Amino acid sequence: MNEVILEKISSDGRVETMCSAVAVFVISFVVFYMSYANRFFMRRRMKELGIYALLGYTKTRMLCLLTLENSLICAGGVCAALPAGGLLHKGAVGGITAVLGLTVDSSRIPLINLRAAAFCLLTVLAVLAALTLSNARLLWRSALMETIRMERRTEKPFRLRPAAGVLGVLLLFAGYGLALDMGRGKASFWNRIGFSPIALLTMLLVVIGTALFILAFLPCACIKFRERKTIFYRESTIITVPKFMSRLRTNAKSLILLILLSGGTLAVFGATVLSVWYPLASLERIIPSSMEFRVLDSGEKTAAIKALDKTLGSGGYEFCETTVKKVKGASERLPVEYGISADKGREPGFECIRESAYGSLRRLQGKRNNLPSLRENECILIKYRPDPSKVDIGAAYALETGGGKTCKVTVKDTSLENPIGFANSVGTLVVTDEVFEKLSEGPAEAYTVMSFGGKGLRTEKRAYEALRPILSENPYFVSAFQRKSELIKLNSSTLLLISFAAVIFLIATGSILYFQTVSSAVYDRPDYEIMGKMGYNHDMIRRAVRRQVRIYFLVPFLMGTLHSVFALFCYKSALMDDLLGKSSAVLVPLLFSIGSYSLIYLIYYQMTKKACYGIILNWKGR
Repeated sequence: MNEVILEKISSDGRVETMCSAVAVFVISFVVFYMSYANRFFMRRRMKELGIYALLGYTKTRMLCLLTLENSLICAGGVCAALPAGGLLHKGAVGGITAVLGLTVDSSRIPLINLRAAAFCLLTVLAVLAALTLSNARLLWRSALMETIRMERRTEKPFRLRPAAGVLGVLLLFAGYGLALDMGRGKASFWNRIGFSPIALLTMLLVVIGTALFILAFLPCACIKFRERKTIFYRESTIITVPKFMSRLRTNAKSLILLILLSGGTLAVFGATVLSVWYPLASLERIIPSSMEFRVLDSGEKTAAIKALDKTLGSGGYEFCETTVKKVKGASERLPVEYGISADKGREPGFECIRESAYGSLRRLQGKRNNLPSLRENECILIKYRPDPSKVDIGAAYALETGGGKTCKVTVKDTSLENPIGFANSVGTLVVTDEVFEKLSEGPAEAYTVMSFGGKGLRTEKRAYEALRPILSENPYFVSAFQRKSELIKLNSSTLLLISFAAVIFLIATGSILYFQTVSSAVYDRPDYEIMGKMGYNHDMIRRAVRRQVRIYFLVPFLMGTLHSVFALFCYKSALMDDLLGKSSAVLVPLLFSIGSYSLIYLIYYQMTKKACYGIILNWKGR
């Protein structure tokens, strides 16, 4: 609802659409989260409500009492949220303007947006009404005189189903296998059968496998572990395993939901980070020089050099002129790169450059020349996409030299280290200087590419602004600075919104785990009092509590992370153009996403552990 910022960052309505979509998801989850918390605590309060019934409270009076409590909680939340939200909004605006380099009149942006405050209030009132109806339904369906022990009714004996547990593990492996199959490219099931049906099948396999793993496999594993007497009968293990089994009885469905929620949230967040980071990392290949353009007019070259001399000085940059020959060739196995330019409306062919020119360009770009030296009639093929199988090595190409004559060259090696950006050359062939001279004798199209480099020039805004008015009509002019700024501007708002939604969902996941663990600690406190009388000291009880909290937090964390890793592999293989050819290219965004997720998780783990210490050890006055 900030019209000042939207005017700056949105011109096609994309940001508004993204904001609306994220708002719908966040509001829906807030409604679910508040409903879950309300049901959770209502079940824990049935004993209290039963006592109210014994004291003569009617269901109507109890409903009014519950509604008043919820109203006070919501009122306190709104009163705290409005100023806090205003401050966070100011911080978000400051971050956006700093990243995008915007100039914004902050006086036009109020601390609290009245439209947003009214929308927030209406949402809270709607949720409050829904909670009141839910409480009324629960009260009128319950016989309150029988609710004294209602919170314990869900604890039923385990029905061991080892076959279902094994099936769950197999379904998970099958889902992960289908995700990895995406890496086979055209030979994969995703390509042969279709993306949508295989994606749906993979999701179903993982969801059903997760449910069976929690409902059937984990209980069987705990039973088997309990039968290992040498391991089971230890001071902490004999407490931790039965308590974890009790949690599985009461909270199995919630655990499944948390695993799927955390996995899906982490996958979406990781995919968004990957979508922002990968194009930035690929800039070294897309535009290897700081700036370059194809010379369409001799005056452009002179004007460009004069403009840079005036802006940076003659020593503030370097440049290199490269002659490119567009040559037609023939072969039994022409590479994919030969026809890529045809997709952009150009004539198919090889774009040949000298071996010496390749070395000069690499030095200009501050990079080493890692290509092997060439003999006569040998060449290096610059690949557009990685080719781990190296099928092009050894291929022979007959390049036209004019007069019906050809010059045969053999591919000695392939490389991803292109010296010229893809805007000016795709399907680059590095040939010896002797072969290049032969090609110059023919009718091949020739053009010159001007490349600029120098220390810090890739991030130099002044250099780009000096050349932009001169080359505004040149479609082959590209700048690393301009492209990076454009990518950041296009993706920063999306990353901010998705990050906000992801943090909300992860906070909700941690809060649900906190509620369940602390609530269980309240009811388990008498058991720990008995343990204290049996000789368990303070440190032994803390160790047992810590292990219980840890194992309950680890299950959704590990399984959610595992689900998201395979989902991200599918996303990268299916929807992203692989230009770097490195499996490690996914590691940075993946580690960033998992690190952010782990930080939130760790905070909730520490909070939950300390809360449980306070509840369980309080009887000792500590």
